[in-house]
Order: sequence, then structure tokens, then C-alpha cells
Amino acid sequence: MPADPRPRLRALLGLIAYGAFVAAVGLWPTPVDRPFDPLLSRVLRTVGRTGVRPLDAYNALEFTANVAFFVLPAVLLVLIVGRGRWWLAPLTGLLCSVGIELAQHFFLPGRLGTVNDVIANTMGALIGAGIGVQALRRRRRRHRADSRVPRSS
Repeated sequence: MPADPRPRLRALLGLIAYGAFVAAVGLWPTPVDRPFDPLLSRVLRTVGRTGVRPLDAYNALEFTANVAFFVLPAVLLVLIVGRGRWWLAPLTGLLCSVGIELAQHFFLPGRLGTVNDVIANTMGALIGAGIGVQALRRRRRRHRADSRVPRSS
């Protein structure tokens, strides 16, 4: 019996929607955290009272956000292409990130394209690929276990 195509279709639709979101955020003409400046400034000042420099705290927060930003699309891509081609997720994450950062550098004067963002985004894609592979392994084990259970008539 062929595998149910619905999970792949849902993953594909999710990837298309999230990809549009990533493109919108990545190509937004101004920094996307600008609307949060007052709140962010208060948080960073509070963190500064603990001895951590606000700039260091901001850089750590931005790096972590960039990692997290690319986890979901990588998971979805692995769910679409399968475990055997898991490597497409971090490669795609790297290429998309390089494209976004180059666009920011050359075409968006209000944005700053950085190598750190490429590193963080690629790390997120690697993490997402690992999560996707684990999810497919669990699904496969569950499917095998379900197929061994005798069905009553």
C-alpha cells in the first residue's frame, strides 16, 4: 500500500507559507526588531545590571533568533524530501540565507547583511534537519508497530 501523501502535502504547504514569511522578514527594508526598540532597550538594560554588556546580550538574542528562524523550514523540507536527502535542508538554509544577506547588503540600505546571520541560519537549518530525521524515524517505527498488530474481523 503506498504511503499517504497528505503529510507531505501539508509539509509542502507549510514550507511555502513559512518561506514567504522568511522572505518578507529577511527582505523587509528596515530592521524587523525596530518596533520592539523600547521593550528591547528595557530588557537589555535589565540584563546589563547583571554584568552582561547590553550589546553582548543583544547579539546573543539576535543570533539565537536567527537559529530558531530556520529550524521549522528545515524540518518541513526533511518531511518532504525524506531521510535520505536530509542534507538538502541545511544546504537550502545556507543558500537562502546567503541570498537574503546579499540582498540586504546590496539592495537594502536600512539592513545589514552579516556572515553571523548566515552561520546562525545554517545552524538552525542543521538543527531542523536533525529534528525532521528523528520525526521520520519515529513515524516509521510507529507505522511498523501498527502494521504488526493483528486486526480483528
